[in-house]
Amino acid sequence: MSFKMKRRTVGAALALGLVLGTGAAGPLLAQDKIIVGAPIPITGPFASDGVAMQQGLELAIAEKNAAGGLLGRPLELSVFDIGDLTPDKLEAAGTNLVQRQESAVLINGYGGMGPDIPAFCSYSTPYFNNNATSNVVPLRNSMGCDNIFMGSDVDANYAKQTFSQIMALGHEADTKTIAIVHGPYDWELNSAAGFREAAEAAGWTVVMESEVPYDNRQWQGIISDLKSNAPDLVVFELLDTAGTSTFIDQYLLDPVPGALLYAGYIFSTPAFQEVVANGNAEGVLGMTVSAQLPGERGDAFVAAWEEKYGSAPPYSIAAAIYDTFNLWATAVEQVGSLEDDAAVHEAIMGLDYEGVTGRYAFNDDHFVPVADDTLPSQLIQAQDKQMVAVMVGSQKVSDFHAPEWAK
Repeated sequence: MSFKMKRRTVGAALALGLVLGTGAAGPLLAQDKIIVGAPIPITGPFASDGVAMQQGLELAIAEKNAAGGLLGRPLELSVFDIGDLTPDKLEAAGTNLVQRQESAVLINGYGGMGPDIPAFCSYSTPYFNNNATSNVVPLRNSMGCDNIFMGSDVDANYAKQTFSQIMALGHEADTKTIAIVHGPYDWELNSAAGFREAAEAAGWTVVMESEVPYDNRQWQGIISDLKSNAPDLVVFELLDTAGTSTFIDQYLLDPVPGALLYAGYIFSTPAFQEVVANGNAEGVLGMTVSAQLPGERGDAFVAAWEEKYGSAPPYSIAAAIYDTFNLWATAVEQVGSLEDDAAVHEAIMGLDYEGVTGRYAFNDDHFVPVADDTLPSQLIQAQDKQMVAVMVGSQKVSDFHAPEWAK
C-alpha cells in the first residue's frame, strides 16, 4: 500500500473544536471554508484554455455557494499557475495547494499530461484532470494513485472516433489517401497513430506523415509536400495556437484541391475563437474532447455562462471542468464528509454522473471511455465566422459545409 500524505488535520481540528465549543451549529466562519485547488496554466502556451478552466470552476463554485455551499460550508477557489506544465511547477502546486492551503480537491483541465501524476499521487486529496493522453493511464496504475481520476478517454481513441466522424460527413474521397502533420509530444504522436490506424483499417493509404516543431511559422515546405501528395484529407495536429493559425493562413492561400483540412484539438480553444470570428478558417474542421451537449443541460450551462461572462463558452474545456467540480461535490455529499478521502474516492468510482458534457462512469483504470452514451467527442467546423458542432459522437447535429477548395 502506498503512503498517502495526510491533509486538513488543522482544519479538521478547528472544525471539531468549534462544534464541541458551541454545541450547536452557528454562522459560517472563515475556517469553515472549503478550498478548491486549481493547478492550471494561467500563463504560457496553454493560457487561453487555463482561463476557461478558471472560469468554469468559478461558475460552478458560485452556483454551489448560492445553493448553500457544500455540506453547509462555503467554497473558495485557489488558483496556482502551472504555466508551461513543467514538473517543478506541478510539485510546487502540490506543496502550495495541498500542504499549505489544505485544498479539499485538485481540479484542472490538463496538468502536464504525465508529470502531474507523481506530483499529486503522494497526497490523498482527489485530483481530477482531462489529460487525455495514453501515457498517464499506465503511470497512474503503476504508482497506485487511487486519488487520481481522468474525466476523458485517451488521444488515440479520440483520433479514431474523429476519423469515423469525418467519414460520416459524406464528402467524396477520390483516392482515399490521408496526410498527417503532427507535433512532437504525446497527444500529437498518439493522435497521429490513431488516425493512421483508423484510416488503414478503412482501406485508406497514408501518403505523407511529418513531425514538426512548435516554433515553426513558415509552412511553405510542408504545404508543397501536401500538394505533391494530393491527399483527400489533411490532418494537422499541433498543440500550438500560433503554429496552427499560421499553417491555416498559409494553407488556405494554396490548398490541396478536393481535400478536407482538419486542425485538431487546438482549433476548439478560446484562442482560436478570434481566428474563426475573423473569418480566417472558414471550412476548417477541428475537435473537442468534451463540450456541452445539445439539450436542456447544455443550454442551461450556456445561458449561465453567457450571463456571468457576457460571451459563449469555448468548445474546449470549460464545460468539462464545470462538470468535474459538480461530480466531486456529488461524491462528497454522498459520503457526508470531507475527511474520509478513501470513501470519497470510492464514491467517485461508483458514480454514474450526468453532466452537461455527458455521462461520467469511471472504469477500473480511472478514466471514461469515449462513447455516445458517455462523453462523446465533437467534430466542429468554422462556418460563417462561428464554430459549429457538426458531429456529436456518431450523431450528425448540424450540416457540414464543404469548403470551396474541397468541392
